[in-house]
Amino acid sequence: MLTLDPLPAEHSDAIEPAASPEVMLADGSWLSLAGLSIEQLQQLQWEQEQKFVHAMRSLPKGSQDRALVTGQAYDTVCAILAAQLPAGEPLVMGLDPRYSRLVVELLNQQINRGIGQPCFFEIGYGSGVMLKEVNDHGFPSSGIEVSTTMRNEAIGVLGENFSDRLLLGDLRDVTKESLPNRPSLLYWNDVFEHICPDEISDYLDKIYELLMPGGQLVTITPNWLLRPSDVTSVFCPPRTEANGLHLKEYRLAEVTALLKQAGFRRVAAPLVVSRKRIYQLGGGFRLGKQWIEPLLDKLPVRPAHLLCRGLGLSCTIATK
Repeated sequence: MLTLDPLPAEHSDAIEPAASPEVMLADGSWLSLAGLSIEQLQQLQWEQEQKFVHAMRSLPKGSQDRALVTGQAYDTVCAILAAQLPAGEPLVMGLDPRYSRLVVELLNQQINRGIGQPCFFEIGYGSGVMLKEVNDHGFPSSGIEVSTTMRNEAIGVLGENFSDRLLLGDLRDVTKESLPNRPSLLYWNDVFEHICPDEISDYLDKIYELLMPGGQLVTITPNWLLRPSDVTSVFCPPRTEANGLHLKEYRLAEVTALLKQAGFRRVAAPLVVSRKRIYQLGGGFRLGKQWIEPLLDKLPVRPAHLLCRGLGLSCTIATK
């Protein structure tokens, strides 16, 4: 869920955030966002993301210092993004109705396969909109988030009664025993690319451990062909490597290899993705898509992007 895409640059009017928030910058100082224009907020986001990324990369893998810097980075950037919205409009990131339909379809398929009570867990639940959608369909749901700012947004969407299912912290610290239900479906949307590459295998190992046997992991992460998919796109041309909080943008083949390394026995891609739905059929011809993936980058940018999206190269469904 945690995608950090800015508003289009043509929105240039200065807007007054509802609460005139102050944010902590990467150097530890504080700055008020009151009265800043969209362009100024985007410039601030661009500068801060690069500084936070430098700090994160410089700290040891798995360290508490890196975890603290990461949490602060997303608190800061989410506040900057929220300041770009009209007063009173909630910050909802990375949600698409197609993803909700896919998740509900997979949970219903699990019932048909004999899983009596499928349970949903979201990594990086953001404002909690996906959790609410799944919960409204009658499936137990919970999740974890690194940003206090976004957890507060989620409580506003889901209510205080849901707060014990809105975990805050590092996924790697979660145990099966600490969850209200062992998940049969784990989901993360635009989180994969935000994790330091030297830690991604640790996260996948933890996901594999938490999933019940036969459970599934849905990974949505912007394919490398779409680069850059973070705030870099506002300041740099297409096919520039991301330099913001997308620490690495992956090819389908790379995501598949990491999932297989973690122990998943089957990795599928969607068959096709339309404007309204994600269609599944077997493995979705994943191997063929991996074969043509490098060739698509030789096409002009627009057709390459259209094919990347239509072929579902940014989505995988892995089965334990």
